[in-house]
Amino acid sequence: MNHSSTSPASGTGGARNRPNILMLGGFGRSGSTLLERCLAESRGVVGLGEVLHLWERGLRDDELCGCSLPFSQCPFWLDVGERAYGGWDHVDVEQAVGDRTTVVRNRYLLELITGLTPANRRVRRDRLLGRVNALYDAVVETSAARLIVDSSKHPAYAYLLRRAAINLKCVLVVRDPRGVAYSWSKVVTRPETGSAGEIMPRYSTVSAVANWTLYGVLFHALNLFNVDVKTVHYEDFMASPRQVVDDILRFAGLEPGAGDTEHIQKSEVHLSAHHTVAGNPMRMRTGTLQIKADSAWMVSMPPRDRRVAGILSFPLRLAYGLRRN
Repeated sequence: MNHSSTSPASGTGGARNRPNILMLGGFGRSGSTLLERCLAESRGVVGLGEVLHLWERGLRDDELCGCSLPFSQCPFWLDVGERAYGGWDHVDVEQAVGDRTTVVRNRYLLELITGLTPANRRVRRDRLLGRVNALYDAVVETSAARLIVDSSKHPAYAYLLRRAAINLKCVLVVRDPRGVAYSWSKVVTRPETGSAGEIMPRYSTVSAVANWTLYGVLFHALNLFNVDVKTVHYEDFMASPRQVVDDILRFAGLEPGAGDTEHIQKSEVHLSAHHTVAGNPMRMRTGTLQIKADSAWMVSMPPRDRRVAGILSFPLRLAYGLRRN
């Protein structure tokens, strides 16, 4: 790809129907990737993975799409790029990555909430919003979807999207933080990079619980700014996956019709390939997958780490009605 061109179209000109965006939020390793894929199998729904990271992982690094093709060769994303920007070659990649990494930071939440942003970041913010508006519009045109699922998870991105020309709703996916912390302690490879041995980041127990808490509080606070937020428990999703998916579709404004969620059974789901740009490596698996709660932390998590995670997360676990022991 030619990575040296102009700013994108704004995607906001003229009369238009605003795309319906359902953003999945919460700290990672909470089942959001599987939830997104279950949603995306439903009629009228398209799942994009973590759009937040499209600019660096897809456009700059040309990592694998969820369909297993490099981003630059995926027909879906090629069509989106053509519709949004006249082709990906017309996007200044380094500028796009710089805008995203500069603007979408929790430290700038007050700016994202109030709009009172220093001039240099305001320019970057507005450019990023222009790209995002054009991207979502193009996805609707390419897919004819009535609902776009974006599993970016990052709270600062959700606060940015409040200013986008979209209809935004959020689902906060909550899992017992001890399970989250244990999962983040494990080594997980990233097959989409095409480089054997590259692993996902790892977090200490304290860092994982701190992020779990922060993400939860910040997503709940979106209710104060006229963004509807629904809380979904990982454990409930694992126990009754079809019911949870049906409830989320209704929350997003889609009434599930006959056959819309037949791909979800009590303990398994059948998944096709989706055009996701980033996320947990399981986004690339297809076929029949078992739906079973990962409870390894209950027996394998070091006792000290479990105690630390339990103490630090106790107030919010109590509010969520999660296990006290």
